[in-house]
Amino acid sequence: MKKIPDTNIIMHHENKNWMTSLIKHPERILPTTFFLLCLTGAILLFMPFSTTKSISFIDSLFTSVSAVCVTGLVVLDSGKDFTNFGQFAIALLIQTGGLGIMSFTSIIFILLGKRMSLSQEKTVRNIFDVESQDEIKQSVKLIFKFTFLVEAIGATILSTCFIFTEHSFWTGIKYGLFTSISAFCNAGFFLKGTNLMDYQTNPIVLFTISFLIIIGGIAPATCVIFPNLLKRKKLPPMATIVFYTTLSLLFIGALFFFISEYSGVLEGMNTIDKISNAWFQSATTRTAGFNSIDFGKINAGTFLLTVLLMIAGGSPGGTAGGIKTGAIGLLFLTCYNTINSKSNIICNKQITPVIIQKAISLALAYLTVLLLSIIMLLTTQSISPTHLIFEATSALGTVGLSMGATTSLDEIGKIIIISTMFIGRVAPATLLCYLNAKGSEMNISYPDAKITLT
Repeated sequence: MKKIPDTNIIMHHENKNWMTSLIKHPERILPTTFFLLCLTGAILLFMPFSTTKSISFIDSLFTSVSAVCVTGLVVLDSGKDFTNFGQFAIALLIQTGGLGIMSFTSIIFILLGKRMSLSQEKTVRNIFDVESQDEIKQSVKLIFKFTFLVEAIGATILSTCFIFTEHSFWTGIKYGLFTSISAFCNAGFFLKGTNLMDYQTNPIVLFTISFLIIIGGIAPATCVIFPNLLKRKKLPPMATIVFYTTLSLLFIGALFFFISEYSGVLEGMNTIDKISNAWFQSATTRTAGFNSIDFGKINAGTFLLTVLLMIAGGSPGGTAGGIKTGAIGLLFLTCYNTINSKSNIICNKQITPVIIQKAISLALAYLTVLLLSIIMLLTTQSISPTHLIFEATSALGTVGLSMGATTSLDEIGKIIIISTMFIGRVAPATLLCYLNAKGSEMNISYPDAKITLT
């Protein structure tokens, strides 16, 4: 008599093979887990108890992807179209996406006191760029402690401000908590359709949110090193590049925005408000997506600066998007040293060609995806090309700023932006994870090739 195979055993074997394949290839972890989270969030936000009106599934998916990928582009009003539960779900998706699925997975292993397998440890090591399980534990614990501490401080300050401006205790508390999470995770979601334009004359709100954005955009491990500057201690090479690149982008962006829009969107404000709004937009433009001014009215110079800042993005290891300040700073440093015929030395340490190759690969891959996204939008949408370029750059950089094109997108346009946001969030980390895991497979030396560049 022929034996019938046990269906449960077959399914278990298939699931085991699927999980084993996933763990052995760490570059597949991030896109898979983020995709599942986005889909779960979309289903949750599509439920009647999450919204105040009937919405399409594509709009719930758009909102979910925007929240998980901490982008901030919206096709619905988060404060009006979603119930308190829906708003809580959005905040939870933002928090989960900001911290990253791997952080949550790792902390569960640590809390349960279980040791990771070699495959799991390798996966987390490649993503966090650490060498041992102890370092993994320290990194994950630092991320959680730092995140919740900073968000709590930000929520306290913002809640106090919102209680006075909104004249309601519970509304102020809700706005404060939601905004603090959204700002630290660089998401750009706010519970008002006008975003922060109603608070453009409130420097406390603007500066608090801007510092939450900056701190969230820099890796916690890097942030805790910065106090060493006050003690006149040297920073590690990576922290040095991140620190000076971030500082340069912030002050150059603020100064340019102040000058460029002095008689533009900043007209009518007093000097203090002009400075606070210029600083705020410089901080939020690189990744967060909050806006205290109408970006539909900015001039051409500000438009170009904003696009460049969105491409640059935040810092590696943080919640920000973009090419990242680490890669940008490294490429500029390499360019400077090449022009001056100097070796790539920083903090008395050599920058290896492999690191430079990874930075170049990341930048070119990023710009290629951006170009393809822009071409697809220009081909399918009957919207101003300037607005579409801005929209695509904002989506890929997980920024969330818009010149008004988001709500005018058709179904195809929304799918393109959803895909762009998802790629912008997971692709850079996935690419670097793949390169780290792959390592150097070719050790054979070949003669130097002579290539003409001019």
